[in-house]
Amino acid sequence: MASNSMTPEAREIMAYLQKYNLADQLNVVVNKLCKKRSDDPFGFLASRLHNLAAPPVISKIEGREVLGTCATPTIEVDVHCKVDDNIKFIARGTTSLPPDGKVVSSPDAKRYRGLGVDGLVNGVSEVLQPQLGGIEPKSQAECDAALSKVAGAQSLGNRTINAASIAICKSAARLGEVECFTHVRSLMEDVKDPSFAIPRPMMQLIDCRGPGCNLFFRELLVFPLKSKSFKKQLEWCCTLHHQLGNVVSQRYGGTFKIPTKSGGYAPPVSDLSQVLKLIGEAADAGGLSLGEQIGLAISGEGGCWSAGYLVKQKEGLKSTEDMVKMYISTLKGSSAVHALIDPLAPTDLDGWAKLKIALMNDKGLSNIITITSDIPKSDLKKVEKAAGGASLDFAEFVTVSGAIKIAKAAKETKLVTLVSSSAEESHETFIADFAVGVGATFVKFGGAHGMQNIAKYNRLLQIESILD
Repeated sequence: MASNSMTPEAREIMAYLQKYNLADQLNVVVNKLCKKRSDDPFGFLASRLHNLAAPPVISKIEGREVLGTCATPTIEVDVHCKVDDNIKFIARGTTSLPPDGKVVSSPDAKRYRGLGVDGLVNGVSEVLQPQLGGIEPKSQAECDAALSKVAGAQSLGNRTINAASIAICKSAARLGEVECFTHVRSLMEDVKDPSFAIPRPMMQLIDCRGPGCNLFFRELLVFPLKSKSFKKQLEWCCTLHHQLGNVVSQRYGGTFKIPTKSGGYAPPVSDLSQVLKLIGEAADAGGLSLGEQIGLAISGEGGCWSAGYLVKQKEGLKSTEDMVKMYISTLKGSSAVHALIDPLAPTDLDGWAKLKIALMNDKGLSNIITITSDIPKSDLKKVEKAAGGASLDFAEFVTVSGAIKIAKAAKETKLVTLVSSSAEESHETFIADFAVGVGATFVKFGGAHGMQNIAKYNRLLQIESILD
């Protein structure tokens, strides 16, 4: 048909076909189908044509108020993308960040004792959607840069940014038809190691901040020393947790068998030796070898150093040297303790260096790991001089890109990495995939209590079965 004899509509159709080279593209796909003679011709065509489709882009962002730990509201963000010319829900992310005092998260101060997040929910569609619309979810750095631009908006806050960043990362994994931990590894850029390993769990046993417990430390944790499957490691930790509950109940009464919000027990003790004895009894009852199969980590308060450290009120302030001596004495007195987390204040870098040297110079203590969560991760060289490992609280970095940047730098400096969850936790399990993806050595998700903790341990069990 001559072009001058075509109707306007026919010319538009011809121009459309030529613009996208549809005739040739369809001809190629049909020829491949005929050559293969697939038993599912329409499935074959759908797959090949899908590969020719425009890449998925973010088209819609929605927020909602959901409940986190202790029924405290938090924000959840849904990402919808334009896929195959249709807008589809892809993934959601939930934040674990604590409330930001600078942001009015709810216009109604009476809702949830002033902790509602309905104000943040409104900010998602009003502020985030214009920033993220049209960006591919796989471009995590670009998405996070767009999020960071509006992070200071009064209607958003870091919690909204964190939930959106997680949802975008999960969306990219789903659209790429890969597991989330695999996608996180791909975001590490030049990290070429294709292998994955499940981090060892550091599970809270004693919550020293709980009512009745009067210890200087923040918490005592258990972790496996021997390299077994994660399934077996988790079994050991949970067995000790349950046996410790029985021992505490028998010694102090059933009230103290009830775990705290973070999942540990808070018996009325004021001396570390008392706690170590309780844990030793629990290990024996569970048939576990404390110091061989499993070890303990002491997490200190760290931050109370200016004129000195206040360990016990009646003893007055202790100097850095006193603290180093105290830790060395404690560790020599118990073969069970194999790690120290935040034993000293983040500003006491000389103290950290002295403690590290003291441990290295003692043959019986040279295998003790020192881990910091408080020394600024912006200077990992300084962290490396002071400690053997760094604790990364994912929520601390707000965006996925920010957390990955620090995790990558920690691996480059050969630091042991501990990925820890926030005290304001939710049901979100992304942190488990993140820990596997960045190659963390340990994870710290609280005690064996509360679904916000258990969900993360269960996700690691799932990942282990996927890798097997």
